[in-house]
Amino acid sequence: MGRLDKYARQSKRKEPSKVLPIRLPESVYIQFQQRCEELGLSMSEAGYLLIKEEIEDSLYNKYTNEVTTTTEPLQPSIQEEGYSTIKGATPKPLFSSTRWTSIPYEIENELPCPLCNQWYSKANFSRHAKQHHVTTREILESHKEIVHQMIQNRKSN
Repeated sequence: MGRLDKYARQSKRKEPSKVLPIRLPESVYIQFQQRCEELGLSMSEAGYLLIKEEIEDSLYNKYTNEVTTTTEPLQPSIQEEGYSTIKGATPKPLFSSTRWTSIPYEIENELPCPLCNQWYSKANFSRHAKQHHVTTREILESHKEIVHQMIQNRKSN
């Protein structure tokens, strides 16, 4: 397998495609273009994913709303009235709610992959991380020691 074969896009669908030309204000276009670059997606890929998700959410909500309105509870409540419910400790989210950025891991517009021990363009890194079945954040934060070592080696060269 050649070096570029692992980056080749695998088409999941073999059905014909159509082009959807849309008009956007220039400011929205530029913001969307920048966001797509951050995620390593083409604007067409991002548009396709947004539309696909909208359709799938719509179908899911329609189906679950139908199920909710047509079903009765299967079992009566086992908790007697008058008893207070004790709340258990809720698990903390894996990541904080503030927006995460890869800037601390970036050197010369590239990010390190601790699994491949190679550097990849920031614009294409999320696509690369998908090959490992993880997000950019997961791959960088779950292998911090290796990542920091790669960064130190890169800075010293």
